[in-house]
Amino acid sequence: MRKISFILLLFVSTTLSNSFAQKEIIGFLQAGVDDANALGQAYLQPYGEMLGVNLNGGWYNSANVHKVLGFDVMFSATYTTVPTGGKSFDANGIDLKNISPSGDGITPTMAGKPSQEQSFYLNDDSNKNDILTIKGSDLNFFVSPMLQAAVGLPFHTEIIGRFMPKVDMMDYGKVSLWGLGVKHSIKDYIPFVKRVPMLQLSVLGAYTNFGSSLNVEYGDDSGDLEIGANAYSARLLAGLNFPVICLYTGMGYGSTSSNVDVKGTFSGIPGEDSPFTNPISLAYNTDGFDFNVGMRLRLAIFAIYVDYTVGNYSVITAGVGLNFR
Repeated sequence: MRKISFILLLFVSTTLSNSFAQKEIIGFLQAGVDDANALGQAYLQPYGEMLGVNLNGGWYNSANVHKVLGFDVMFSATYTTVPTGGKSFDANGIDLKNISPSGDGITPTMAGKPSQEQSFYLNDDSNKNDILTIKGSDLNFFVSPMLQAAVGLPFHTEIIGRFMPKVDMMDYGKVSLWGLGVKHSIKDYIPFVKRVPMLQLSVLGAYTNFGSSLNVEYGDDSGDLEIGANAYSARLLAGLNFPVICLYTGMGYGSTSSNVDVKGTFSGIPGEDSPFTNPISLAYNTDGFDFNVGMRLRLAIFAIYVDYTVGNYSVITAGVGLNFR
């Protein structure tokens, strides 16, 4: 369990938080609290949205439902990419109070390339000296490893769980994740469908919660960068089960919310005469319909699967595990 926790933390807190949040988001405070939040909201938008979308992946690899006490244990990785439009934003289009862009205003998000940058100067500086430069971090993807298990219950129902207790990984920070899903077969409710042995039809509802925390510094003060997300998914699943290969698709609605907060008390922030507590708070929400197609290969009790989800953010999930029907 600690190995899985470390892998997830390494991908999320180290790869993302260490590389851009500590160096970039904390540095935005040079522009004052209001502008730091405005810039941070736009800069981290791809990450905030990808995080939630990513957590909705990997919930199923078949439209079939386990028989009573049948179960599977699967390890998967879900890969999400940023669309081209998410790699930059126009700083002239956000509500900046104290600063202005030195150039045309086109500013890279965290998904932009490091070679892309935009500088800003204080509005009351007639010489327009740059006080802040924002660069891309080339982090245009998000990967989340996942370990989950499912077990069959009576009444053609299956319960799915993903869980990782809060783990303190020393200098890396803390991370926790849990989720719960329910899948129910509706095949027997439809006369035509229940007469076709290989055809499966079911519905799925699922929820995932994620949280992480990383130490950050501004001047001589330190605090925490806290990242949290909630993801909800409701889907209609259909599939064809053959002896070795299973083909499946899922169509439905997903809703996500995520937050990035800098917690702590910091001194020396421009425009603030006294230390400021919890200076940055960002929130992101996504919702909409999407669908995916996938294939699972089953060899005895071993299963390997891969699927692709079409939506605002493209998602690829692949997994391997043990399956006992």
